[in-house]
Amino acid sequence: MPPDRRRTPHLSSDRLLDLLEDRLAAGPRRAAEEHLGMPCARCRERLRTLGALLERMRGDRLSQVPEAFHQRALEAFANRPAPEPRAPVIPTWLALAFDSLAQPLTAAARRAVGEARRLRFVEGSVAVELECENESADQFLLRGRLELEEPGLHRVEVTIGGERFESWADADGAFLLEGLPRGEAQVAVSGPSGWFRLPPISP
Repeated sequence: MPPDRRRTPHLSSDRLLDLLEDRLAAGPRRAAEEHLGMPCARCRERLRTLGALLERMRGDRLSQVPEAFHQRALEAFANRPAPEPRAPVIPTWLALAFDSLAQPLTAAARRAVGEARRLRFVEGSVAVELECENESADQFLLRGRLELEEPGLHRVEVTIGGERFESWADADGAFLLEGLPRGEAQVAVSGPSGWFRLPPISP
């Protein structure tokens, strides 16, 4: 019968890396080399792969930056002044120009628009028209239209009792918010034209 050759366990990646970088003592090194001398394709292939990886890592290291270039980089950032703090953005308040409660609509107009409360707020070339209409005893809807440049890029935000609701106007400036809880509403409009706020309204 042929002699019984016991198969030694495979070499770990750590052991192979220590062998490649010459960190093994004489005894472990001799044992590792003897194992690699056996027909163990797995460990020899792993050794070849790790050797190629180490060679690539050594070749990927950057050369030292010249001192003159390093000094120029430090000077470019050292003399840069600190940025000035930005001034806080102040909203533009729109003034109430029309309120259907104070200036009731004619009977014909009420038949056309229903019992909704209509309001118009203006400041310069910017205007916001609103309609407040009851949906139930506890909720109302708010529809409106923005009259400013690029209305579709503006967001309408309504805050009621700490809750916030928002909607984006369409290309014609129209927007709609439904299911709003009854209460005093703070309305703000923001976008490329600026930040605009309306006096508080109650439906």
